[in-house]
Amino acid sequence: MRAIQLKKQGLAMPPHHPVFGHIFVLARVMSKLPSDAHPHYLPDQLRRHYPDLGPIFYLDAWPFITLTLVVASPETLAQITTEHVLPKFPAIKDFLFPLANGKDIVSMDGAEWKYWRNMFNPGFSANHLMKLVPDIVRETTVFCDVLHDHADKRDIFKMKHLTDNLAMDVIGKVVLDSALGCQRQSNPMVNALRRQMRWMVFGSEGNPFQHLHPLRPFVHRYNTYQMDRYISPEVDARFKVHRQTLESKTVSAPPVASKSVVDLALAAYLKQNPGVDSSGRIDPVFKEIAINQMKLFLFSGHDTTSSTICYIIYLLAVHPHVLSRLRTEHDDILGPEPSRTTDRISEDPYLINKLPFTTAVIKESMRLFPAASTTRSGEPSFTIHDPRTALNYPANPTTLIWLVSHACHRDPALWPRAEEFLPDRWLAKEGDDLCPKPGAWRPFEHGPRACIGVNLSMIELKIVLCCVARRFEFRVAYDEVDKKMGARKMVEGERAYQVGKGEPSGFLPCWVRELGGVGGL
Repeated sequence: MRAIQLKKQGLAMPPHHPVFGHIFVLARVMSKLPSDAHPHYLPDQLRRHYPDLGPIFYLDAWPFITLTLVVASPETLAQITTEHVLPKFPAIKDFLFPLANGKDIVSMDGAEWKYWRNMFNPGFSANHLMKLVPDIVRETTVFCDVLHDHADKRDIFKMKHLTDNLAMDVIGKVVLDSALGCQRQSNPMVNALRRQMRWMVFGSEGNPFQHLHPLRPFVHRYNTYQMDRYISPEVDARFKVHRQTLESKTVSAPPVASKSVVDLALAAYLKQNPGVDSSGRIDPVFKEIAINQMKLFLFSGHDTTSSTICYIIYLLAVHPHVLSRLRTEHDDILGPEPSRTTDRISEDPYLINKLPFTTAVIKESMRLFPAASTTRSGEPSFTIHDPRTALNYPANPTTLIWLVSHACHRDPALWPRAEEFLPDRWLAKEGDDLCPKPGAWRPFEHGPRACIGVNLSMIELKIVLCCVARRFEFRVAYDEVDKKMGARKMVEGERAYQVGKGEPSGFLPCWVRELGGVGGL
């Protein structure tokens, strides 16, 4: 009934059935997509089917999901992320609860969120992360060694599995100063995290009974126990280091440098709460938040970056002229000897900030394949104003507001030649048609609740590109996989369409050849 009333007010939505809402429309559009295609393709596909729909519109798919307001333009997105920051939609909190028990900065709101976000911000500042570049380089070196092994074997492998392990090792080192070693061996905490991820549901799946699996609570409890058993001693160890640092200062000995995110958060917490460590034991309030937040960092910090690495490798493999320009930039800035890359970056981390074309490649890859979208919940009497039509779109507390960066990034009204991979748009000067419009690029979202890991992600992506681009050459192996499977699935002509949590379909099967060596190209 509510959607019917909104339609009578002239507010945008696809053709609406008085009984079935948009279920038939959505089914028709989704039938033209592969069954495993990521949900964020849906708003862009609706725009293609209904060109007059615009970048803000309602979807009524009750009883499968509550009334949804799709928002996909810079002007409207700014109203709910910057001008008036709306809370996260409750389903996000439910989704993350098995991982962090609601004690994380995604699930928190208001003063509690602000307090703990400020605790963890210092560990993700660009200046601090530059001190950790040698650690990231070391993990990336292991990644290159794994690629070398695949080049020797001349096999087809799934890139996403390799990048998952790389990103997990990096985030483990950055947030906990812990060597997880996922790239070369199994890690029980990481195994538990990945099992937990497979059992987590958002609540809006096509099968409304999926979240009612009778074993789910027991699996969640067991995996939580396994993760906490690993992380708890790590947090205790960081507190012990902190105590040793304080004691060493009292005897004029050199203090132990704080490096990890949890180190800096602990220091910030104790500074604001003097005396809580007088017992010599870690404060239980901080420890509970830290353990749960570390799990969230490991979950969200590795998966999105991993998918982005895959898409950068994919796009460079199918656009060799862009790869050639990238290699030229690396020769100019990092020196002509690729074997010296890791040493050069470790000695002078700020070299990675002198690579404008590399940054352009990363940004353009994330424009075409953003790893995630986000949701917000409305508020009483809250409306979103559409400056194009001067209409106001009500969004009460039961409305799911879907902030769809993919639809925004593919909108031809915002991006000339929107479907093309054009890193040069990020080098265009103001006034050039290609120059990105303010607020149109949103892979990390904007505003105070933007992704806390944006600086880490950009640093890691630059380092990986610097270490890989001149040493290896990749060839996508979808043809071989499709021939074996006897089928070929695509979205708008794109074989590496996004699935699952934003990764390439089939986890990006590929070959690799080491330049100057052997390989399966």
